[in-house]
Amino acid sequence: MVYGQETWGAAGGAQAPVVIRVETAAMAGRHGASSMRLPLMAQIGDSPRITLQVGDNPVPLPPGVWPVRVWCLYYGIKTGRAELTVDTRAGQPVLLYYMAPRTIYNRGVLAYQPTERQGKSTLALIYGLAIGVTLLAVVLAAVLSG
Repeated sequence: MVYGQETWGAAGGAQAPVVIRVETAAMAGRHGASSMRLPLMAQIGDSPRITLQVGDNPVPLPPGVWPVRVWCLYYGIKTGRAELTVDTRAGQPVLLYYMAPRTIYNRGVLAYQPTERQGKSTLALIYGLAIGVTLLAVVLAAVLSG
């Protein structure tokens, strides 16, 4: 859903587009690092939620100061939450970048410039623990069977 003049008509004033650029919506999954593409949602102010796609998502807004919240849905649970307040009173377009985290355990990033995805160390810890537990099980099985 993209907001048009009819949604914000009561507020009056010229529309100022806020563009939410989504770089990726992929998190680590069971079929590789880019296999889990999660639905992305956004909410601006007290408005209804909108669904975001990878790429540019324009949302025209009337002049004002608006809290922008973006998150991913993981089986109905909000994850990768990020929030930023934007000012559209000057009537200028605002470009925001949202980066989903690498795992469901980290926050997303919503900023005025492209940034690094969060969760690199969390993902390394998860993979390291998986490999470590497997190796420990193999070593214990070898010790106990011999």
